[in-house]
Amino acid sequence: MRAMRGGVYVAVLLAIASVTSCTADGRSSEVRAFEDALQPLRQAKSFRMVGELRSPDGPEVRFDARLDGRGGCVGTVGGAESLLVGKQVWTRWADSALPAAVSRLAGDTEVAAMDPAADPAEDPQWAAVKLLRGAYMVTALPGEVPGTEGIAPVCQTGLLLAGAATGTGDVTSGPVTVRNGERLRPLSRTDGPVTIRVYVPAQGGSKVRLAEYQVEGGRSFSVQFRDLGKPVTVRQPEGEQTVASSDVMTVLHQGGT
Repeated sequence: MRAMRGGVYVAVLLAIASVTSCTADGRSSEVRAFEDALQPLRQAKSFRMVGELRSPDGPEVRFDARLDGRGGCVGTVGGAESLLVGKQVWTRWADSALPAAVSRLAGDTEVAAMDPAADPAEDPQWAAVKLLRGAYMVTALPGEVPGTEGIAPVCQTGLLLAGAATGTGDVTSGPVTVRNGERLRPLSRTDGPVTIRVYVPAQGGSKVRLAEYQVEGGRSFSVQFRDLGKPVTVRQPEGEQTVASSDVMTVLHQGGT
């Protein structure tokens, strides 16, 4: 009888241990920590994102974006100023950055040498540089090529990360890692080709320190969040020179205007 009671006692302890790993609504502790980490973004609506994006065949690109909570955002990406309003994106580069930007739009991995004295009809990239100098490139989403979409992918990723707080699916916990001198625990949720990973303190709470958004075979984003709830104003540029991205791509593809 004592042995039976002892076995029952052990079984009860195991059951209790299993229950304590879940919340009252049945969520695992990993799911709860994952969702608690992202919930402040959803509640704040407006926030700032600072980080890097990388394409499978492209270099790392830095960005600094502020989301207004209504689908718009403004900031810099790859050194260009860019803003999203509705389904349109405005992007403008400094003159010194235009040759590299145009080379990327053309699909070149290296910046092409440009001769200012060349005939624009014989040098499509130089013609595109002249077209964009001092002007915003305007793109109606989705863009013809990813490079024309400016800050839009960053803004859209921010909205997806905020929405992931109410997502579904299991969450797995990875080994503790050290970032910026702090011990962090990665929590990952995968849905089809998309993986969202948040890093929270290894001990003491679920405040997100870093988030990653990865698409299998596609872009990946590494993000830090700041200024949660701080108001952001995004306005469509008025009285500025603009060029349609389709016109830029026509110049690059056909060799001049």
